[in-house]
Amino acid sequence: MVSTLREPERHIMKSPMNPVRRAVTASLAVSALAALPAPAIAAEPEPVTGNSDAAANIAIVKRFLDEVVNGGRFELVDQLWASDLVWRGASLGELRGIEAYRKALESSVGGSFSRMHLDIKDVIASGDKVVVHFTNSGINTGPFLGRPATGKYAVWEGIGIYRVVNGKIAEAQFVEDILGQQQMLGHWPGSGRQ
Repeated sequence: MVSTLREPERHIMKSPMNPVRRAVTASLAVSALAALPAPAIAAEPEPVTGNSDAAANIAIVKRFLDEVVNGGRFELVDQLWASDLVWRGASLGELRGIEAYRKALESSVGGSFSRMHLDIKDVIASGDKVVVHFTNSGINTGPFLGRPATGKYAVWEGIGIYRVVNGKIAEAQFVEDILGQQQMLGHWPGSGRQ
């Protein structure tokens, strides 16, 4: 590289700790870097979502909600849930095993509420997990959570996270607005929602 610095500028550049020298060096370095071609930046890889698995898992969960919860076909529980399932319902407790789950499901869907209907608002799936945002509703025609039936209609929201393994639901976790439900049924003072 041919130097284009004049004699006085060369003198400044020879001073090791001179602030002017540092500024000029930094400026030259930035200019040199700016003249280089930009390095090729690889496009970010597409996230691996396992779309076919996610779609199959969504289909299993939707079938359960449509045919068992909304359709009352409790005989399908064995086809759709693993025998050693774990169901966690936050304040509603935890159930282990298909028999305990079937009894709780039949009691709630088949006994505590009539015309119970779960309406799916949104579904998100990733890997072995399927998340469902839903609205549940029904008429309280039987005892629920130790409280007598009121004959009132209630609507409440919830979110369920299902884990599907080998084509069956192995685990589920739920958070539901039970307080809002109990307020609508008249068991708890509250918002006056109807």
